[in-house]
Amino acid sequence: MKAGASLIFLLLAVFAAMGQEYPDRIDGYKVHKKPIVINSVERKDSKKDVDFVLNTPTFAGASLTAVKFKFAAALSSDRAAKIEKIRFYGLTVNGIAVKIDEFDRAFDLKADELVTLPEPFAGEVSSFGVAKGAWLELTTPKKEWVVKGKAYIFGRFKKFGMTFRRAIPVEFDLSVKNPIPSVLAVKFHPPGLKWRFT
Repeated sequence: MKAGASLIFLLLAVFAAMGQEYPDRIDGYKVHKKPIVINSVERKDSKKDVDFVLNTPTFAGASLTAVKFKFAAALSSDRAAKIEKIRFYGLTVNGIAVKIDEFDRAFDLKADELVTLPEPFAGEVSSFGVAKGAWLELTTPKKEWVVKGKAYIFGRFKKFGMTFRRAIPVEFDLSVKNPIPSVLAVKFHPPGLKWRFT
């Protein structure tokens, strides 16, 4: 009987652990229990603890191994805060991995005021990813791109006259308008791998 009860307890613990999508703490910051879910590029009027707005990326250079870009962003909070860093995880565009450098320049937020970050985010896509994306865009262009991933906003948020260190999770799952002008799609028609433009 004791063995059966222990087994049930162990299974419950395993399922509970599997259901925990976010850790309790990251880098000493307590993780906010309710993530921000961004599924639109438009800023909504609905009240959120923190609002995170991303602008369209711009080209910032290229090398043999990667293409670099930058994009500005803005934050607002329903309470005053000092944002200390922002970190992205597993960001993809149409399934292609995108690397974003950690933003570690601290800045202040006033309550209910949208503040543009003091510097843009810097990111890059590997040359292989760029080639894959270009090929997909040429052969099967899409009107919208799918952006997925996560980020954490680390900061000190004020509430009831006290300051709390928090890591606010942000989930991205949205479609954005394809920024590349429409091009002729290329289709292959074997035999002979003949090209056909549509």
